[in-house]
Amino acid sequence: MTERKRRILRRIYGALSFSTALFVFQACYGVPYDYNIKNTFIEGTVTSAVTNLPIEGIRVTVENQPWVEQVTRPDGQFGLYVDYDTENRLIFEDIDSIQRGEYLPLDTLIKVKTDPVFIKIKLDAR
Repeated sequence: MTERKRRILRRIYGALSFSTALFVFQACYGVPYDYNIKNTFIEGTVTSAVTNLPIEGIRVTVENQPWVEQVTRPDGQFGLYVDYDTENRLIFEDIDSIQRGEYLPLDTLIKVKTDPVFIKIKLDAR
């Protein structure tokens, strides 16, 4: 009888663990399409205006939406979701200037009409 109880408890714990993992996955990756709001994906590359090389460590944010933020990867790439058919001011700031040199901040206004949007940004050195 105790072996049967163990098997039953194992199945219950396994089902609970699996459903918890699914809930966490949905909570982390289901955000952009929640509430039937149409979003679009803005992706791009940040490079140096002088050397044309990609810049890592540039924070990309959307003005008035501090929760929409990403830091460029080693290849200078970034990507974030914004509301479709709106004007969005993207702000580019060098947050690790000690490691890779200092770059001037830049902001640009983008009117999103397509999905996805790809942009190329060149930053000037100080």
